[in-house]
Amino acid sequence: MKNLLIDSRIRKEENEYLSQYFNIIKIPLSKDVYGEISGHSDIFYCKLQDKIICAPNAPIKEKNFIIGDSKVEETYPKDIPYNACEIGSLIIGSKYTDKKINTNIIVKQGYTKCSICVTSQNSCITSDISTAKKLKENGIDSTYIEENNIKLLKKDGKYSNMKGFIGGACFIFDNKFVLFGDIENLESKEKIIEHLKKYELELVDFKGLEVNDYGGAIIY
Repeated sequence: MKNLLIDSRIRKEENEYLSQYFNIIKIPLSKDVYGEISGHSDIFYCKLQDKIICAPNAPIKEKNFIIGDSKVEETYPKDIPYNACEIGSLIIGSKYTDKKINTNIIVKQGYTKCSICVTSQNSCITSDISTAKKLKENGIDSTYIEENNIKLLKKDGKYSNMKGFIGGACFIFDNKFVLFGDIENLESKEKIIEHLKKYELELVDFKGLEVNDYGGAIIY
């Protein structure tokens, strides 16, 4: 059974479902960044193919992880050096991405991985319009959504006034698109469902729950 690195604030329903498929590794909340992102895998870790690059101050480090050069700190842009992602042969990041992550597409959105859900080797859903445009220019089928109903959690587990991103609110495994909450709560549900049908992805969501941004999840 593979490991799943995920925010320790996931809810009981999500934990029970994911535990059927993975050994759940819950990320302790870090004091080095603000509460909303303090347990997010996409803040401290970047997975590229079969390797994971992590911050020197990542809450969990394992011997096979590659330690990056940049410590993650509270103030932007020092909180985003590992917020990059891979779509096929392309590695997308910002000008602030850690040097051990060899980006070949630079976007303006610093929270790059937060705002991108990779759905195949050539497609994604993104909540950042400039990112969508840049990816389309590079041959990626990028579905842009506008979404205001993705929640972020404070350290105490209560909802923040900050808005979450689609990339942090879901992840893909075994042709399943796992959304951390109920898709009925999203304004963009029709565009998301249309994209999932196109790429033959099965929607897994959690009825009655708000959609939470946990910084996605990393399988290893």
